[in-house]
Amino acid sequence: MPIDAFLISILVGFARRGNLRNLAYIEIRYLYFLVVPMIVFGTVCALAIKGGNSALLPYVRWANIAQYACLVIGIALNVRLPEMRLALVGVFSNFLVIAANGGVMPMSAKALTTAGLGQFLQPGRAAHFTRYMIMTPATHLKPLADVIAIPLFPSLPPVLAAAVAQVVSIGDVLISVAVFILVQRYMCRKPADVSAEPSVAVAAE
Repeated sequence: MPIDAFLISILVGFARRGNLRNLAYIEIRYLYFLVVPMIVFGTVCALAIKGGNSALLPYVRWANIAQYACLVIGIALNVRLPEMRLALVGVFSNFLVIAANGGVMPMSAKALTTAGLGQFLQPGRAAHFTRYMIMTPATHLKPLADVIAIPLFPSLPPVLAAAVAQVVSIGDVLISVAVFILVQRYMCRKPADVSAEPSVAVAAE
């Protein structure tokens, strides 16, 4: 969902005659807290799932928890950007529910059905989940899990409809709103305001 929000915000920015180059002025510090954990997590997933190394599957969940912990730290170090404060609440919310459930994000069966994704409830399908689980009575912090359904729109082209339909958490929503506002704020700034910004977009301190 945050990626969707980023792309939609860019389109809205263009409609408002914003400049995509202005995004280079977003100064993100300590970028390694945001990038390195995702690379490590992606590598573990690739080795465990794509590479067929089932012995690494338990480490996918630990890597997921570590990834979110680092994201919380990285975003907390950038809260001088107002949007990062909202993103921090969202990421921390996701971290809490994932950590409380052993490294996986619980998904509501009702939300999956509402979103038109009932195929994920088929017998045996859950056995292949690595980052997600179907919510059960034993699930912790259920309100923070993926309980919000974004329904399938049959009128859309199949590829686009499949991309739209999803279940998300309140944390995902907060992160998405933060991303949307941040992109809008920079894309649609006046040239004089942008030129007054530092010329370095990323400061790895």
